[in-house]
Order: sequence, then C-alpha cells, then structure tokens
Amino acid sequence: MNPNKIILQSVLVVSVVCSCVMTLFQAAAADLNTSVPPIIQEGFAMWAKKNPSYAFDIWQKGGILEGDRKMSVLSNYFKHLERTTGEYKSYELIATKQISQHSEIIYIAMNFERSAIYARFLLYRNDQAWVLQNMDFNPRPEAIMPWLAFEGTNYSE
Repeated sequence: MNPNKIILQSVLVVSVVCSCVMTLFQAAAADLNTSVPPIIQEGFAMWAKKNPSYAFDIWQKGGILEGDRKMSVLSNYFKHLERTTGEYKSYELIATKQISQHSEIIYIAMNFERSAIYARFLLYRNDQAWVLQNMDFNPRPEAIMPWLAFEGTNYSE
C-alpha cells in the first residue's frame, strides 16, 4: 500500500475523531449553564452588574424566602465580605443533587477576586418555575458540602 495514502487516511481518521470529541466537549460545556435553573443564573447576572442585594431580590421571588429577613442579612453579609474577598467575578456549578421530582440542591463555587465562597441552593419546582426554598454560603467547602470532610486531608504535601 502507498505510504502517502496511509498517512492521508490516518490524518483523516484523527481529524474526524477530534471533531467528534470537540463537539462532545462543547455540548457538555453548554449543558453546564442549562443545568443551573434560570432563577439562580439571573441572580448571579444581576450580582455581576450591580451588587448582592439585587441578586437576593431576584432569588427570593416566588418562594418561601420572599420577604424573609434572611435575605437582607445575607445581602449585608456579602457587602461586608467584599472587603475581604474583593469583587464578585463569576460562578461555577459544582454539583446538582435531585431530591425529588420537585426539589433539588445546587452546589456552586462563587469566584471573587481573592477567594471563593461556596453556596448551596435548595430549590422547589412549583407550577410555573424553580423557586428558592433556602440558601447557605460559606468560605469552607466542607461546610456546604459535608461529604468533603470525609475525604480526608493530607497536610504533609
């Protein structure tokens, strides 16, 4: 068989495989944002444009947190925390745990200039959309995701 033909076929096969793999990676990246319910996405989008209080205004709508004092306490907490962490930059989905057909927990890493803050959002799906039932934040990931505490830590490295 002609060596040039073998090389050409090999290059063609590698190109097709790379194209397929890239398509899968792009699909997985696109799914990352779609697995975060719109109410959480909207809150973080508002946080990036303005300040935490606007995000908490969005997050409380339609759920049992609407009008709850916890929302203003959290808003004030983050206003003061920004002195230490710096400004909010972005968020990353860590995990989604479905509890039932109508409830799930979303774990998120919130990226600031100098630190990450970890979040746990408990959501409930009513007749219209996902609404927030509760939320917790902490700079220690194991406080938000308790299973991390059981993985152990090796401080000798």
